[in-house]
Amino acid sequence: MPNVSHDTLHGFLPGRPKALNRALDLLDLGIPTGVTTETLPTDASGAPKMFARQMDSVLRVVRPDGRDPFILLVEAQTRIESKKETSWPYYVAYLRDRYKLEVVLLVLCVDRATAAWAARPLRTGLGRPTQVTVPHVLGPSNVPRMSRIQDASADLDFAAFCLWIHSNDPNIEGILTVVGEALAQDTDREARDDLAGLIEDGLGSEHAQKIWRNLMETLFTPRQGTIVGDARLAGQEEGRQEGRVAGKAEQLLRLMERRGFCLTEETRQRVITCADMPLLDLWFDRAIDATTLDEIFAAPSSTDRVPAPAQSPEDTAVAGQGPRAPGSSTN
Repeated sequence: MPNVSHDTLHGFLPGRPKALNRALDLLDLGIPTGVTTETLPTDASGAPKMFARQMDSVLRVVRPDGRDPFILLVEAQTRIESKKETSWPYYVAYLRDRYKLEVVLLVLCVDRATAAWAARPLRTGLGRPTQVTVPHVLGPSNVPRMSRIQDASADLDFAAFCLWIHSNDPNIEGILTVVGEALAQDTDREARDDLAGLIEDGLGSEHAQKIWRNLMETLFTPRQGTIVGDARLAGQEEGRQEGRVAGKAEQLLRLMERRGFCLTEETRQRVITCADMPLLDLWFDRAIDATTLDEIFAAPSSTDRVPAPAQSPEDTAVAGQGPRAPGSSTN
């Protein structure tokens, strides 16, 4: 089932050619540094659409000299799923037929058992195999573990990718600390904060996410108790909330597209302009199993679990009065 960490893992490299090049180097494919990429559609349903078939990320990769472009299919796999043993060969054949280019299937795994399973040749046929699909796999056994700050600082995007691959490592706190310290040295504050948020999204473990949040508070949060510091903290919190809402809206749209729903511009605007995070969460939960858009957007009922938005002390104060001092009473 797609989730934020899954989508972050496979969707990160396509927009970062340098980190992608370093990942391809690990496969020893002989791809020279300096590739450019073009994102391609991920719908492999064909026509007519009997049922939805969605690949994770598909790229057209062009070498620096422009010769021999190829298709790179990136699949994120966080657990063993037997259905992939038939869907992956289908995806490769579909892309080969559609683009008439060589196809490389790259599977990203965050644990050794899944990586070993994903690397097995997938054969079909009687006697001599009619088709053999052999995925390339990047997992904990062949992706470097960041243990030095200078290595992480040299390429923060690649460091983030390596971090996610090793997110189940027993020493995840040490790895997170190395990457966090390297990220804190980045002078581009906006890019640094964006990557810090992406790293949290890509961590599938709540334990790892908690460690990362604590690190970010230690390394990035300005000192409280000053006018500038407090103002910046308030602005950061507001920006984070807006970012969470926008991110949830994007996740909901992506999920509905992957489920095969036909989204009108009106529907997209309804999701994008919704600033109510609990309502977006409710729509997202419904979209996992719903068969129609009406089921997703139906008015909340008494059986729906819609958490109340977090309130600040000012919000909970009596109307027309300021926040009460500790120990004061309204009586």
